[in-house]
Formats: sequence, structure tokens, C-alpha cells
Amino acid sequence: ISQDKYNIILGKKLAAKLKVEINDLVSIIALNNDESPSVTNLPLIEQFKVSGVYESGMAEYDDIFAYINFSTAKNLFEINDQVTGYNINLKNISEIDSTKNLLQDLLPYPYYVRSYRDINKHIFTWLELQQKPIPIVLGLIIIVAVFNIVGALLMLIIQKTEAIGVLKSLGATGKQIVLIFVFQGLFLAGVGILLGNMFAFILSWLQNTYKIISLPEQIYYLSAVPIFIDLRMYVLISAVGLALAFFAALIPSYIASRIQPITAIKFN
Repeated sequence: ISQDKYNIILGKKLAAKLKVEINDLVSIIALNNDESPSVTNLPLIEQFKVSGVYESGMAEYDDIFAYINFSTAKNLFEINDQVTGYNINLKNISEIDSTKNLLQDLLPYPYYVRSYRDINKHIFTWLELQQKPIPIVLGLIIIVAVFNIVGALLMLIIQKTEAIGVLKSLGATGKQIVLIFVFQGLFLAGVGILLGNMFAFILSWLQNTYKIISLPEQIYYLSAVPIFIDLRMYVLISAVGLALAFFAALIPSYIASRIQPITAIKFN
């Protein structure tokens, strides 16, 4: 925009409504008062070349916003050096509230400062509401996974009861038997966690790249479900999963270690 005074950047939805593409020409008609156009109240008309199309993912911006050179806007709307507002971008999101309060103290009424949370309060309220059941759902999934590990190891112990008896008769201690089945449980959990992480990463990448799950923009203000891939969260959940698998494996492992050699050999 700064290199050419008569370039304009349009939102993707706005460009679609106007049926224009990059390098097409559009006209802006500017009225400097609230009266209807007339012979004595002629509007100012300027023609601009579309130099770019942006997509923020927010329908309320992509539908109506266009960007032109600031000096051109001042001449077109005859606003001199006045502006209706400033947008300030911060590098650290945690400083938003403190910066907002500082600016509001420096700019009393009739000026007011709004953060992105104030502007999109309804969106963040909706997101917070959607996040509340997530721990419950994850907790239920983890409980089911723990019971699956316990059940799988118990079935394995039943199948290997005779082998346990042979190992004990050869001098294997209860601790060694416990370690065998704990490692077996951790192996099963590790394979499941690895496959789950790979599957989740691939699905997240596909969604972010190809927008497979779309949303009605008029309701959710987003054209598709956004997914943030946080590697730290992957590591944390994997570690918690392995820890739970370890404790889940202790129960059937302890049962296996208590089996008497004679009873085990005669089991079949």
C-alpha cells in the first residue's frame, strides 16, 4: 500500500461480493457528511487497483474491511490528520490487560480503549463454555484406557500362567515377574500413545491445511475449525498416559507375582 497511493487490499469475502480479483479496479465513493448526494453535495470518487486479498478467518473483518494508503484516505475523506482509532499489536499477549489499563488512564473520556477480548467477548465466552466439558471427556477416555490395559494384562497372565510357574520354579522372584508384566503394560501403552500422537498430528495438519471441518461463519465467525499443535501438550499428555499405564500395570503384575509355581504348572 505504501508504495502506491492507489492500491487497495480487500477482505476475501468482500472481494468475492464485488467479483474482483488482484489487479482489477474498484471505485470508492466518499461522502463527507450525512446528506444525500446532490449537485451541491457531490461525492468524491477515486479508483483503486486491487493489490492483494487477505483472509483473517473472521467473517466480520473479511466481509467489510478494505485497506488503502493513509495519506490517500485523508485526502479522500477530508479528515486531515484525524483518525477514528489506532490498532496496537503487542508481542506478548500477557501484557494486553496492563497495556489497556495504562492507555485508558492516559486517554480519558471521550476516548476509550478496547482489547481483542472486549471486541470479541461473545466468541471468548463461547470458547470458554466449550472448553469446560473437555477435562471430563478426556478423563473418561483415560479411565477406559486404564481398564483396557488392566484387562489386557489379566488376559495375558491367564494365558501365561503355566509359563509363570515354570519361571518361578527356575528361580524367578516375584519382583522379576512384576517387572516383566509392568514392561509389557508400558510397551502396550507406549505403542498406543505413539500411534495416537501420530494420528492426532496427521489429522490436525490435514485440518489446518485443507480445512476439512468447516463452520458457518455467520455463527462462529470462523470459516473452519482451527487447531493449534502444541508439542508441549503432546509430551505432557504422553507422560501422564505412561504414568497411568505404569500404575495400571502394577495390579495385574502383583497378581501374577503371587501365583504359586505348583498351582501355575497344573493350571492347564
